Amino acid sequence: MINVYIKSFARPFYLDRCIRSIKFNLRDYDRIIVLDDGTVSTEMDRIAALHPEVEIRSSGADDGKFKLLKEQKFAEIARLYPSAPKFWYEEIYKDPYDYTIVIEDDAWFVRHIDLPVLLEDLQATNTAMCKFWWSTHQYNVVSRHAAPRGPELEFYAQLGTMAEVSRTLWIVAFALFKREYWLHVVSHAQRLGDERSQAVAAVEYASNHPDARFCKTAQRCIHQGWAVPARSTPEYYGKKLMQHRIMEALNGAWMSGELSPTEAYPYDFSGDCIIQHLRARLSDDDVQAWSHWHATDVAYWYG
Repeated sequence: MINVYIKSFARPFYLDRCIRSIKFNLRDYDRIIVLDDGTVSTEMDRIAALHPEVEIRSSGADDGKFKLLKEQKFAEIARLYPSAPKFWYEEIYKDPYDYTIVIEDDAWFVRHIDLPVLLEDLQATNTAMCKFWWSTHQYNVVSRHAAPRGPELEFYAQLGTMAEVSRTLWIVAFALFKREYWLHVVSHAQRLGDERSQAVAAVEYASNHPDARFCKTAQRCIHQGWAVPARSTPEYYGKKLMQHRIMEALNGAWMSGELSPTEAYPYDFSGDCIIQHLRARLSDDDVQAWSHWHATDVAYWYG
């Protein structure tokens, strides 16, 4: 068996979609477990009402965390609230199974997966990580494995440049991991968003486990959304994106029933859809800032 963990913060409109996609597409998992790091309580209450079978675990962050984000008091957030990587580590450390799925609230499954069959393939090939898809890059694909009943897998060579490592040996979520590998890598994160330290730890693990393999599914099994980022750090505010306002607007549209969690599925919410809801709730300056961010940062990396 296997549990599915969803890392979540302040985007219940995406979290609802993510949970629905898991229930529709994945076969024979044990539990869906949301690791929530400070979503506003009224919004998380609605998630619990919509999905009563889902287990929700809290980092201990209360509504005050989002209030401080709105005030851009990032040092206060770091001082008052637990480390998100530490919270994720502690929860997944307690998991009883050898493998685990970790996804984030802004991603959703788009293909049916028979998990027992996939697990059997990964155990037989000593695979430490199977990405469900990431970007269009095909760095170091050295072999393919067409399982009799499971998805076709593309295996990577282990080592390369750090750019290649970030796309081959490691990804922060959106994958099925051997739990010991995920724990080893995440334990090296110095702070939220510290992906470089984790990539270095992935290389270390691969060097110490030369028989371990790393792969991705040949077909895309998830989509990731880019309606709004969600970090309690200043990076997006430096780009003039007031992310808390975008989150409040889209969460409000979802809470009122105006924004359906399955809108445009299996793809992301369209730009026109997002702008419609932002214009109903925000200033023109906020809408223009979102449009600029989406047309530059998002288009550059994912367009």
